[in-house]
Amino acid sequence: MNELFTYYLQELDRYQPEALIHHLDHDTWSISQMYDHLIVVSHEYLDEVESCQFASVTTSGKSPFGEQLFAVGAFPATPIRLPDAMNAPPDETDQVERWLQLIDRHVTLATIAQATPVDQKTQHGGMGWLNAAEWYALVSYHLAHHRHQKRRLDAALAN
Repeated sequence: MNELFTYYLQELDRYQPEALIHHLDHDTWSISQMYDHLIVVSHEYLDEVESCQFASVTTSGKSPFGEQLFAVGAFPATPIRLPDAMNAPPDETDQVERWLQLIDRHVTLATIAQATPVDQKTQHGGMGWLNAAEWYALVSYHLAHHRHQKRRLDAALAN
């Protein structure tokens, strides 16, 4: 299992229920909202892993941002502001159970991500055309990116 999945799962045990939903201010996500975002987006990326199995062959490539992201193997460390429409109230149901379901799906799709031909791709709105292995890697890049946010939230909650 990916170490980032383990990290986030173990970290969930550290929080009291009220700390999970605490907002520092109007523009800052709660821990629960961040976890919900990670779960939802990871499932979206894994949906694309599955879609690549049936995608048409294409020679289309990544956008300049996509090329840079995959060359570095990470999202930029700076915060990325999502449009307000993507900042919906989080699903605050059992984060642990939802996280475990995500881990299971991620593990299950590893073989598909590796076995799907690299020229079968689907399009990401900002990164261009990605194959199954790239969509799969994007899950880890995204989890790593949000560790920075989690550290900031944890520090603010400690004060």
